[in-house]
Amino acid sequence: MTLRGWIESLAIAAMLLSSVEAAADASTGDAARGAKSAVPCQACHGVKGEGMAATGSPRLAGQDATYLDKQLRDYASGSRSDPLMSPLAKTLDDRQRVDVAAYFASLTPPPSAAAADTADAKLLDRGHLLSRTGDESKQLQACGNCHGPDGRGERYAAPYLAGQLAVYLTKSIAAWQAGTRKNDGGDIMATVADRLDQQDIAAISAYFSTLSSPRP
Repeated sequence: MTLRGWIESLAIAAMLLSSVEAAADASTGDAARGAKSAVPCQACHGVKGEGMAATGSPRLAGQDATYLDKQLRDYASGSRSDPLMSPLAKTLDDRQRVDVAAYFASLTPPPSAAAADTADAKLLDRGHLLSRTGDESKQLQACGNCHGPDGRGERYAAPYLAGQLAVYLTKSIAAWQAGTRKNDGGDIMATVADRLDQQDIAAISAYFSTLSSPRP
């Protein structure tokens, strides 16, 4: 591993440790109570948290509650910004945010967002490589180093990517590149996104969207 790789690995470790600090609070959420507060979320994220390609809204079903709670807190504080999500998150108090996170975390997502047999085979191969191995020529670590094998997520640390909507993944990476999203620890995602070209983004988005989402 290169010196840059070691430095980035240390940054990843620091990010994971900071995420664990918030885990205890998020784990106390009440899913049944959160279902009531989550009703407005369903307009964009689907009745079962399955996401909506038409609005570019991601799947929330089965995501780690700690991750979801952090995103809501970040929207409320302004460290992550969105014209729809920011004002909505601000209407929720701390208890409601934890409960909403627990509710979506308890749902079972559909198996995958796209069918592998309709995707470009070369894109899928490139996406598989970036997920499992990375690309040393671009100093890119594998997506799985943070997001788990085949993007299945790491509890308390990183969201799952497997089965996520391709349109959301593409939009999210673009936001990291543009600097309009910057709410991760150690600027890991911004660094990774800057090293991805448009073909890589398309490959990652296509590949992960064809995988089965992990069950809660």
